[in-house]
Amino acid sequence: MESKHTNNCQRRGKRWFGLVLAFILSFLLLHNLRQSATVTAAADTAVYPFAYGANVAEWDITRLNDLGFNWIKVFNGPGSRLPLKVLLRVDANASHMSDVNGFGNTIQSLAQSQKGFVDAYEIGNEPNLDATYGWGYGSSNVPPDAADYATLLCEAYGRIKTADPAALVVSAGLAPTGRVPETWNGHAGHNGLFQDERIFMQEMLDAMQSINGGPCFDVFGYHPYGYSADFDAVPDVPSADPTQNCVNGFCFRGVEKIYNILQANGLGDKQIFATEFGWITRPPDHCLSTGSWSGRAWQIVSEQKQADNLVGAYEYATTHYPWMGGMFIFNLNFNVAPWITDECEQMRFYGVVNRPAESALAAMPKVEGAGLGELSVMSGAVTAVYTPTQQPIDETVTVTLKNSGTAPLAYTMTLQITPPLLLSTSASLTGTLEPDAETAVPLQFSLDGQPTGSYTGTLQIETSSNGVLGSANLPVMVHLWDEIHETFLPLTVRP
Repeated sequence: MESKHTNNCQRRGKRWFGLVLAFILSFLLLHNLRQSATVTAAADTAVYPFAYGANVAEWDITRLNDLGFNWIKVFNGPGSRLPLKVLLRVDANASHMSDVNGFGNTIQSLAQSQKGFVDAYEIGNEPNLDATYGWGYGSSNVPPDAADYATLLCEAYGRIKTADPAALVVSAGLAPTGRVPETWNGHAGHNGLFQDERIFMQEMLDAMQSINGGPCFDVFGYHPYGYSADFDAVPDVPSADPTQNCVNGFCFRGVEKIYNILQANGLGDKQIFATEFGWITRPPDHCLSTGSWSGRAWQIVSEQKQADNLVGAYEYATTHYPWMGGMFIFNLNFNVAPWITDECEQMRFYGVVNRPAESALAAMPKVEGAGLGELSVMSGAVTAVYTPTQQPIDETVTVTLKNSGTAPLAYTMTLQITPPLLLSTSASLTGTLEPDAETAVPLQFSLDGQPTGSYTGTLQIETSSNGVLGSANLPVMVHLWDEIHETFLPLTVRP
Protein backbone atom coordinates (compact mmCIF):
# COMPACT_ATOMS: atom_id res chain seq x y z
CA MET A 1 0.00 0.00 0.00
CA GLU A 2 1.36 3.45 -0.92
CA SER A 3 0.41 6.64 0.96
CA LYS A 4 0.97 10.12 -0.50
CA HIS A 5 0.91 12.56 2.41
CA THR A 6 -0.44 16.01 1.63
CA ASN A 7 -1.55 17.44 4.96
CA ASN A 8 -0.03 17.91 8.39
CA CYS A 9 -1.67 14.82 9.81
CA GLN A 10 -0.33 12.75 6.97
CA ARG A 11 3.13 14.29 7.39
CA ARG A 12 3.10 13.42 11.10
CA GLY A 13 2.06 9.88 10.22
CA LYS A 14 4.81 9.69 7.65
CA ARG A 15 7.35 10.94 10.17
CA TRP A 16 6.12 8.47 12.78
CA PHE A 17 6.32 5.62 10.31
CA GLY A 18 9.79 6.70 9.21
CA LEU A 19 11.01 6.65 12.81
CA VAL A 20 9.51 3.23 13.39
CA LEU A 21 11.09 1.96 10.19
CA ALA A 22 14.38 3.54 11.22
CA PHE A 23 14.18 1.69 14.51
CA ILE A 24 13.49 -1.61 12.75
CA LEU A 25 16.30 -1.10 10.26
CA SER A 26 18.64 -0.04 13.04
CA PHE A 27 17.79 -3.16 15.00
CA LEU A 28 18.30 -5.44 12.02
CA LEU A 29 21.53 -3.78 10.95
CA LEU A 30 22.83 -3.76 14.49
CA HIS A 31 22.02 -7.45 14.81
CA ASN A 32 24.05 -8.13 11.67
CA LEU A 33 26.92 -6.00 12.89
CA ARG A 34 26.98 -7.80 16.19
CA GLN A 35 27.72 -10.91 14.21
CA SER A 36 30.44 -9.34 12.07
CA ALA A 37 31.94 -6.33 13.83
CA THR A 38 34.27 -8.33 16.04
CA VAL A 39 38.00 -7.78 15.85
CA THR A 40 39.73 -11.02 16.62
CA ALA A 41 43.49 -11.23 16.59
CA ALA A 42 43.36 -14.84 15.41
CA ALA A 43 41.77 -15.95 12.17
CA ASP A 44 38.41 -17.71 11.92
CA THR A 45 40.44 -20.84 11.19
CA ALA A 46 42.57 -20.39 14.30
CA VAL A 47 43.67 -23.59 16.03
CA TYR A 48 42.27 -23.95 19.53
CA PRO A 49 43.57 -25.24 21.79
CA PHE A 50 47.26 -24.96 20.92
CA ALA A 51 48.51 -27.81 18.73
CA TYR A 52 51.22 -29.82 20.48
CA GLY A 53 52.43 -32.20 17.79
CA ALA A 54 55.28 -34.24 16.39
CA ASN A 55 56.50 -35.62 13.10
CA VAL A 56 56.57 -39.40 13.39
CA ALA A 57 58.26 -42.27 11.60
CA GLU A 58 56.04 -44.81 13.38
CA TRP A 59 52.52 -43.87 14.48
CA ASP A 60 53.15 -44.30 18.19
CA ILE A 61 49.83 -42.94 19.46
CA THR A 62 50.46 -44.22 22.98
CA ARG A 63 53.72 -42.33 23.26
CA LEU A 64 52.18 -39.10 22.00
CA ASN A 65 49.34 -39.48 24.47
CA ASP A 66 51.88 -40.04 27.24
CA LEU A 67 53.54 -36.77 26.23
CA GLY A 68 50.19 -35.00 26.53
CA PHE A 69 50.29 -34.08 22.83
CA ASN A 70 47.07 -33.58 20.86
CA TRP A 71 48.29 -33.65 17.22
CA ILE A 72 50.30 -35.99 15.01
CA LYS A 73 51.95 -35.18 11.68
CA VAL A 74 51.87 -38.03 9.17
CA PHE A 75 52.77 -38.59 5.53
CA ASN A 76 49.89 -40.77 4.36
CA GLY A 77 46.19 -40.65 5.15
CA PRO A 78 45.07 -42.54 8.27
CA GLY A 79 41.80 -43.77 6.71
CA SER A 80 40.07 -43.68 10.10
CA ARG A 81 39.63 -41.33 13.03
CA LEU A 82 42.69 -41.28 15.29
CA PRO A 83 42.54 -40.24 18.95
CA LEU A 84 44.75 -37.28 17.96
CA LYS A 85 44.19 -34.50 15.45
CA VAL A 86 46.03 -35.14 12.19
CA LEU A 87 48.26 -32.93 10.05
CA LEU A 88 48.90 -34.71 6.74
CA ARG A 89 51.76 -33.59 4.53
CA VAL A 90 51.17 -34.10 0.82
CA ASP A 91 53.62 -33.79 -2.05
CA ALA A 92 53.65 -30.58 -4.08
CA ASN A 93 56.77 -30.08 -6.16
CA ALA A 94 58.02 -29.05 -9.59
CA SER A 95 56.92 -32.33 -11.17
CA HIS A 96 53.26 -31.39 -10.65
CA MET A 97 53.52 -28.24 -12.75
CA SER A 98 53.17 -30.28 -15.95
CA ASP A 99 49.58 -31.20 -15.00
CA VAL A 100 48.14 -28.82 -12.42
CA ASN A 101 44.59 -30.03 -12.99
CA GLY A 102 45.66 -33.62 -12.48
CA PHE A 103 47.43 -32.58 -9.29
CA GLY A 104 44.20 -30.94 -8.16
CA ASN A 105 42.17 -34.04 -8.94
CA THR A 106 44.52 -36.14 -6.82
CA ILE A 107 44.32 -33.71 -3.91
CA GLN A 108 40.53 -33.52 -4.09
CA SER A 109 40.21 -37.30 -4.17
CA LEU A 110 42.51 -37.55 -1.15
CA ALA A 111 40.50 -34.95 0.80
CA GLN A 112 37.25 -36.73 -0.02
CA SER A 113 38.61 -40.09 1.15
CA GLN A 114 40.08 -38.61 4.35
CA LYS A 115 37.19 -36.33 5.30
CA GLY A 116 36.67 -36.56 9.03
CA PHE A 117 40.03 -38.25 9.51
CA VAL A 118 42.45 -35.42 8.62
CA ASP A 119 42.20 -32.04 10.30
CA ALA A 120 44.83 -30.16 8.31
CA TYR A 121 46.80 -30.62 5.08
CA GLU A 122 50.32 -29.28 4.60
CA ILE A 123 50.85 -28.71 0.89
CA GLY A 124 54.44 -29.64 0.09
CA ASN A 125 57.66 -29.28 2.04
CA GLU A 126 60.40 -26.65 1.99
CA PRO A 127 59.65 -25.48 -1.57
CA ASN A 128 62.36 -22.82 -1.35
CA LEU A 129 64.97 -25.61 -1.65
CA ASP A 130 65.98 -27.49 -4.79
CA ALA A 131 66.33 -30.73 -2.82
CA THR A 132 64.35 -33.89 -3.60
CA TYR A 133 62.41 -33.43 -0.37
CA GLY A 134 61.77 -29.78 -1.30
CA TRP A 135 60.89 -28.35 -4.72
CA GLY A 136 63.09 -30.80 -6.58
CA TYR A 137 61.95 -34.29 -7.43
CA GLY A 138 63.92 -37.40 -8.32
CA SER A 139 67.09 -35.34 -8.14
CA SER A 140 68.26 -31.97 -6.95
CA ASN A 141 69.10 -28.90 -9.06
CA VAL A 142 65.47 -27.97 -9.70
CA PRO A 143 65.48 -24.24 -8.89
CA PRO A 144 62.68 -23.15 -6.54
CA ASP A 145 59.98 -20.94 -8.03
CA ALA A 146 57.64 -19.18 -5.61
CA ALA A 147 55.02 -18.40 -8.26
CA ASP A 148 54.88 -22.04 -9.38
CA TYR A 149 54.52 -23.20 -5.80
CA ALA A 150 51.72 -20.64 -5.29
CA THR A 151 49.95 -22.12 -8.33
CA LEU A 152 49.95 -25.58 -6.74
CA LEU A 153 48.98 -24.25 -3.32
CA CYS A 154 46.00 -22.36 -4.72
CA GLU A 155 44.92 -25.39 -6.71
CA ALA A 156 45.13 -27.58 -3.62
CA TYR A 157 43.34 -25.02 -1.47
CA GLY A 158 40.31 -24.87 -3.76
CA ARG A 159 40.11 -28.63 -4.14
CA ILE A 160 40.39 -29.34 -0.40
CA LYS A 161 37.79 -26.72 0.49
CA THR A 162 35.44 -28.26 -2.07
CA ALA A 163 35.84 -31.73 -0.61
CA ASP A 164 36.18 -30.87 3.08
CA PRO A 165 35.50 -27.22 3.97
CA ALA A 166 36.33 -27.81 7.63
CA ALA A 167 39.89 -28.97 6.95
CA LEU A 168 42.72 -26.47 7.39
CA VAL A 169 45.13 -25.83 4.54
CA VAL A 170 48.69 -25.17 5.70
CA SER A 171 51.29 -23.80 3.31
CA ALA A 172 54.47 -25.84 3.06
CA GLY A 173 56.89 -25.21 5.88
CA LEU A 174 59.65 -22.99 4.48
CA ALA A 175 63.25 -23.88 5.21
CA PRO A 176 65.41 -21.25 6.91
CA THR A 177 68.14 -20.51 4.38
CA GLY A 178 69.37 -17.17 5.67
CA ARG A 179 70.14 -14.13 3.60
CA VAL A 180 71.23 -15.20 0.13
CA PRO A 181 73.19 -12.45 -1.68
CA GLU A 182 72.86 -13.78 -5.25
CA THR A 183 70.18 -13.12 -7.85
CA TRP A 184 69.04 -15.92 -10.14
CA ASN A 185 66.86 -15.46 -13.21
CA GLY A 186 65.61 -12.14 -11.90
CA HIS A 187 64.83 -13.47 -8.41
CA ALA A 188 66.63 -11.76 -5.55
CA GLY A 189 68.01 -13.86 -2.71
CA HIS A 190 68.29 -16.85 -5.04
CA ASN A 191 71.38 -18.77 -6.10
CA GLY A 192 69.68 -21.29 -8.39
CA LEU A 193 69.65 -23.90 -5.62
CA PHE A 194 67.70 -22.26 -2.82
CA GLN A 195 66.08 -18.92 -2.08
CA ASP A 196 66.06 -16.71 0.99
CA GLU A 197 62.90 -17.85 2.77
CA ARG A 198 61.74 -14.28 3.43
CA ILE A 199 62.04 -13.24 -0.21
CA PHE A 200 60.48 -16.51 -1.36
CA MET A 201 57.59 -15.87 1.03
CA GLN A 202 56.97 -12.39 -0.35
CA GLU A 203 57.08 -13.63 -3.95
CA MET A 204 54.68 -16.40 -2.98
CA LEU A 205 52.23 -13.98 -1.35
CA ASP A 206 52.41 -11.68 -4.37
CA ALA A 207 51.74 -14.60 -6.71
CA MET A 208 48.72 -15.73 -4.71
CA GLN A 209 47.34 -12.21 -4.87
CA SER A 210 47.52 -12.41 -8.66
CA ILE A 211 46.11 -15.94 -8.82
CA ASN A 212 43.43 -15.82 -6.16
CA GLY A 213 43.13 -12.24 -5.01
CA GLY A 214 44.42 -13.28 -1.59
CA PRO A 215 46.06 -16.07 0.38
CA CYS A 216 45.44 -19.71 -0.51
CA PHE A 217 46.08 -20.98 3.01
CA ASP A 218 44.46 -20.96 6.42
CA VAL A 219 47.72 -21.33 8.33
CA PHE A 220 51.26 -20.43 7.23
CA GLY A 221 53.94 -23.12 7.54
CA TYR A 222 57.52 -22.53 8.67
CA HIS A 223 60.42 -24.58 10.07
CA PRO A 224 62.05 -22.57 12.88
CA TYR A 225 64.87 -24.98 13.70
CA GLY A 226 67.00 -23.96 16.64
CA TYR A 227 70.43 -24.82 15.19
CA SER A 228 73.03 -24.07 17.87
CA ALA A 229 71.04 -21.23 19.45
CA ASP A 230 68.96 -21.45 22.60
CA PHE A 231 65.20 -21.17 22.20
CA ASP A 232 65.17 -17.52 23.31
CA ALA A 233 68.08 -16.20 21.21
CA VAL A 234 67.15 -12.90 19.56
CA PRO A 235 66.64 -13.24 15.78
CA ASP A 236 69.13 -11.76 13.31
CA VAL A 237 71.67 -10.98 16.06
CA PRO A 238 75.13 -12.55 15.61
CA SER A 239 77.12 -13.66 18.65
CA ALA A 240 80.41 -15.39 19.37
CA ASP A 241 78.43 -17.53 21.80
CA PRO A 242 76.85 -20.36 19.75
CA THR A 243 73.88 -20.50 22.13
CA GLN A 244 73.03 -16.88 21.31
CA ASN A 245 74.13 -16.71 17.68
CA CYS A 246 71.11 -16.08 15.46
CA VAL A 247 72.81 -14.60 12.44
CA ASN A 248 70.61 -15.01 9.34
CA GLY A 249 67.65 -15.89 11.52
CA PHE A 250 69.04 -19.35 12.31
CA CYS A 251 67.20 -19.79 15.60
CA PHE A 252 63.75 -20.63 16.86
CA ARG A 253 62.69 -17.00 17.23
CA GLY A 254 63.44 -16.41 13.56
CA VAL A 255 59.74 -17.24 13.14
CA GLU A 256 59.00 -13.72 14.40
CA LYS A 257 60.37 -12.33 11.13
CA ILE A 258 57.97 -14.57 9.21
CA TYR A 259 55.01 -13.25 11.15
CA ASN A 260 56.22 -9.70 10.51
CA ILE A 261 55.94 -10.39 6.78
CA LEU A 262 52.38 -11.66 7.22
CA GLN A 263 51.49 -8.48 9.06
CA ALA A 264 53.16 -6.27 6.45
CA ASN A 265 50.93 -7.92 3.83
CA GLY A 266 47.72 -7.38 5.79
CA LEU A 267 47.64 -11.01 6.96
CA GLY A 268 48.22 -10.50 10.65
CA ASP A 269 45.08 -12.51 11.39
CA LYS A 270 46.72 -15.65 10.00
CA GLN A 271 48.34 -18.12 12.35
CA ILE A 272 51.61 -19.98 11.84
CA PHE A 273 52.34 -23.68 12.28
CA ALA A 274 55.91 -24.66 13.04
CA THR A 275 55.42 -27.85 11.05
CA GLU A 276 58.98 -28.88 11.88
CA PHE A 277 61.33 -27.60 14.58
CA GLY A 278 63.95 -29.08 16.82
CA TRP A 279 67.59 -29.40 17.85
CA ILE A 280 70.02 -32.10 16.73
CA THR A 281 72.10 -34.15 19.16
CA ARG A 282 75.54 -35.70 18.81
CA PRO A 283 76.02 -38.94 16.82
CA PRO A 284 78.90 -41.40 17.25
CA ASP A 285 82.15 -39.72 16.25
CA HIS A 286 82.59 -41.78 13.10
CA CYS A 287 79.27 -40.45 11.77
CA LEU A 288 80.54 -36.89 11.58
CA SER A 289 82.55 -37.64 8.45
CA THR A 290 79.61 -39.14 6.55
CA GLY A 291 77.59 -37.27 3.91
CA SER A 292 74.49 -37.11 6.10
CA TRP A 293 76.39 -34.85 8.50
CA SER A 294 78.00 -32.53 5.99
CA GLY A 295 77.61 -28.97 7.28
CA ARG A 296 75.65 -30.01 10.37
CA ALA A 297 78.27 -30.43 13.09
CA TRP A 298 78.02 -26.79 14.19
CA GLN A 299 74.34 -27.31 15.05
CA ILE A 300 74.92 -30.10 17.60
CA VAL A 301 73.62 -29.63 21.14
CA SER A 302 73.73 -31.97 24.13
CA GLU A 303 70.74 -34.21 24.81
CA GLN A 304 69.91 -32.19 27.91
CA LYS A 305 70.15 -28.95 25.93
CA GLN A 306 67.77 -30.44 23.35
CA ALA A 307 65.28 -31.15 26.13
CA ASP A 308 65.62 -27.69 27.67
CA ASN A 309 65.24 -25.94 24.32
CA LEU A 310 62.19 -27.91 23.21
CA VAL A 311 60.36 -27.22 26.45
CA GLY A 312 61.56 -23.61 26.43
CA ALA A 313 60.35 -23.08 22.84
CA TYR A 314 56.85 -24.36 23.66
CA GLU A 315 56.65 -22.21 26.76
CA TYR A 316 57.98 -19.13 24.95
CA ALA A 317 55.58 -19.47 22.03
CA THR A 318 52.50 -20.14 24.15
CA THR A 319 53.35 -17.08 26.26
CA HIS A 320 54.44 -14.59 23.58
CA TYR A 321 53.00 -15.72 20.22
CA PRO A 322 49.19 -15.56 19.96
CA TRP A 323 49.68 -16.06 16.22
CA MET A 324 51.39 -19.44 16.70
CA GLY A 325 48.71 -22.07 16.32
CA GLY A 326 50.86 -25.15 16.81
CA MET A 327 54.36 -26.62 16.88
CA PHE A 328 55.39 -30.04 15.59
CA ILE A 329 58.67 -31.46 16.88
CA PHE A 330 60.99 -32.98 14.34
CA ASN A 331 60.94 -35.64 15.43
CA LEU A 332 59.36 -38.10 17.84
CA ASN A 333 60.89 -41.45 16.96
CA PHE A 334 63.03 -41.54 13.83
CA ASN A 335 65.83 -42.79 16.11
CA VAL A 336 63.98 -46.05 16.83
CA ALA A 337 62.20 -46.61 13.51
CA PRO A 338 63.17 -50.11 12.28
CA TRP A 339 63.23 -49.01 8.63
CA ILE A 340 65.90 -46.37 9.24
CA THR A 341 68.85 -48.71 9.37
CA ASP A 342 71.74 -46.31 8.82
CA GLU A 343 73.03 -45.58 12.31
CA CYS A 344 74.48 -42.28 11.07
CA GLU A 345 71.32 -40.96 9.40
CA GLN A 346 71.10 -37.42 10.76
CA MET A 347 67.29 -37.53 11.20
CA ARG A 348 67.77 -40.10 13.98
CA PHE A 349 69.50 -37.52 16.15
CA TYR A 350 66.59 -35.08 16.14
CA GLY A 351 64.45 -37.81 17.74
CA VAL A 352 63.30 -37.42 21.35
CA VAL A 353 62.28 -40.97 22.25
CA ASN A 354 64.55 -42.49 24.93
CA ARG A 355 66.29 -39.15 25.41
CA PRO A 356 65.86 -36.59 28.23
CA ALA A 357 63.52 -34.58 26.01
CA GLU A 358 60.87 -37.29 26.17
CA SER A 359 60.33 -37.05 29.92
CA ALA A 360 60.79 -33.25 29.89
CA LEU A 361 58.06 -32.82 27.27
CA ALA A 362 55.74 -35.16 29.15
CA ALA A 363 56.18 -33.11 32.34
CA MET A 364 55.75 -29.78 30.53
CA PRO A 365 52.37 -28.10 31.29
CA LYS A 366 50.11 -27.92 28.24
CA VAL A 367 48.21 -24.66 27.81
CA GLU A 368 45.70 -23.10 25.44
CA GLY A 369 48.17 -20.65 23.91
CA ALA A 370 49.17 -17.02 24.35
CA GLY A 371 46.52 -14.60 25.58
CA LEU A 372 44.85 -12.38 23.05
CA GLY A 373 42.45 -9.46 23.21
CA GLU A 374 39.25 -9.56 21.15
CA LEU A 375 37.23 -6.44 20.45
CA SER A 376 33.48 -6.79 20.21
CA VAL A 377 31.27 -3.90 19.10
CA MET A 378 28.41 -4.54 21.45
CA SER A 379 25.79 -1.88 20.79
CA GLY A 380 24.90 1.37 19.07
CA ALA A 381 22.44 2.53 16.44
CA VAL A 382 24.34 2.99 13.20
CA THR A 383 21.51 3.67 10.76
CA ALA A 384 18.57 6.06 10.70
CA VAL A 385 15.80 7.11 8.33
CA TYR A 386 14.37 10.66 8.10
CA THR A 387 12.45 12.86 5.71
CA PRO A 388 14.24 15.91 4.29
CA THR A 389 11.93 18.20 6.29
CA GLN A 390 13.29 16.80 9.55
CA GLN A 391 16.63 18.47 8.95
CA PRO A 392 18.73 19.72 10.63
CA ILE A 393 19.52 16.30 12.10
CA ASP A 394 21.75 16.12 15.15
CA GLU A 395 21.64 12.78 16.96
CA THR A 396 23.90 10.90 19.36
CA VAL A 397 23.99 7.13 19.66
CA THR A 398 26.13 4.94 21.90
CA VAL A 399 28.58 2.38 20.63
CA THR A 400 29.88 -0.02 23.29
CA LEU A 401 33.33 -1.55 22.86
CA LYS A 402 34.19 -4.65 24.87
CA ASN A 403 37.31 -6.78 25.16
CA SER A 404 36.01 -10.35 25.05
CA GLY A 405 39.52 -11.82 24.94
CA THR A 406 42.09 -12.93 27.49
CA ALA A 407 44.74 -10.20 27.15
CA PRO A 408 44.73 -6.38 27.23
CA LEU A 409 43.60 -4.70 24.03
CA ALA A 410 44.69 -1.25 22.83
CA TYR A 411 42.43 0.55 20.37
CA THR A 412 42.49 3.65 18.21
CA MET A 413 39.30 5.07 16.69
CA THR A 414 39.19 7.16 13.54
CA LEU A 415 36.14 8.95 12.16
CA GLN A 416 36.05 8.54 8.42
CA ILE A 417 33.84 11.49 7.43
CA THR A 418 32.17 11.78 4.05
CA PRO A 419 30.54 15.24 3.86
CA PRO A 420 27.82 16.34 4.11
CA LEU A 421 27.29 13.73 6.88
CA LEU A 422 29.38 14.81 9.86
CA LEU A 423 30.57 12.51 12.67
CA SER A 424 32.06 13.41 16.03
CA THR A 425 32.61 11.95 19.49
CA SER A 426 33.41 13.36 22.90
CA ALA A 427 35.26 10.19 23.88
CA SER A 428 39.02 9.76 23.69
CA LEU A 429 40.00 8.22 20.36
CA THR A 430 42.55 5.92 22.01
CA GLY A 431 42.35 3.60 24.97
CA THR A 432 43.13 0.22 26.46
CA LEU A 433 40.63 -2.40 27.58
CA GLU A 434 41.49 -5.12 30.05
CA PRO A 435 39.87 -8.55 29.53
CA ASP A 436 36.07 -8.36 30.01
CA ALA A 437 36.21 -4.55 30.27
CA GLU A 438 34.03 -2.33 28.13
CA THR A 439 33.63 1.34 27.33
CA ALA A 440 30.76 3.43 25.93
CA VAL A 441 31.53 5.71 23.00
CA PRO A 442 28.99 8.50 22.27
CA LEU A 443 28.87 8.89 18.50
CA GLN A 444 27.19 12.01 17.10
CA PHE A 445 26.02 12.36 13.51
CA SER A 446 24.59 15.49 11.88
CA LEU A 447 23.13 16.41 8.50
CA ASP A 448 21.48 19.57 7.23
CA GLY A 449 20.02 20.98 4.00
CA GLN A 450 20.34 17.82 1.92
CA PRO A 451 18.02 16.25 -0.66
CA THR A 452 16.72 12.69 -0.56
CA GLY A 453 19.44 10.07 -0.67
CA SER A 454 21.74 8.01 1.51
CA TYR A 455 24.65 9.51 3.44
CA THR A 456 27.42 7.48 5.01
CA GLY A 457 30.42 7.76 7.28
CA THR A 458 32.50 5.20 9.15
CA LEU A 459 33.84 4.63 12.63
CA GLN A 460 37.11 2.79 12.07
CA ILE A 461 38.68 0.93 14.98
CA GLU A 462 42.28 -0.34 14.89
CA THR A 463 43.42 -2.71 17.63
CA SER A 464 46.61 -4.21 18.96
CA SER A 465 46.95 -7.07 21.41
CA ASN A 466 50.07 -9.06 22.21
CA GLY A 467 51.69 -7.96 18.96
CA VAL A 468 48.67 -8.81 16.79
CA LEU A 469 46.89 -6.09 14.86
CA GLY A 470 43.23 -6.00 13.87
CA SER A 471 40.62 -3.60 12.56
CA ALA A 472 36.88 -3.14 12.20
CA ASN A 473 34.74 -0.67 10.27
CA LEU A 474 31.38 0.37 11.67
CA PRO A 475 29.34 2.23 9.03
CA VAL A 476 26.98 5.05 9.95
CA MET A 477 24.13 5.42 7.44
CA VAL A 478 21.48 8.14 7.29
CA HIS A 479 18.71 7.82 4.70
CA LEU A 480 16.48 10.71 3.59
CA TRP A 481 13.26 9.47 1.96
CA ASP A 482 10.35 11.46 0.50
CA GLU A 483 7.87 8.61 0.39
CA ILE A 484 7.39 5.50 2.46
CA HIS A 485 6.17 2.34 0.80
CA GLU A 486 4.51 0.02 3.27
CA THR A 487 4.83 -3.66 2.53
CA PHE A 488 2.87 -6.21 4.53
CA LEU A 489 3.74 -9.88 4.64
CA PRO A 490 0.81 -12.25 4.05
CA LEU A 491 -0.78 -13.59 7.20
CA THR A 492 -1.18 -17.34 7.27
CA VAL A 493 -3.50 -18.89 9.81
CA ARG A 494 -3.33 -22.59 10.44
CA PRO A 495 -6.70 -24.36 10.27
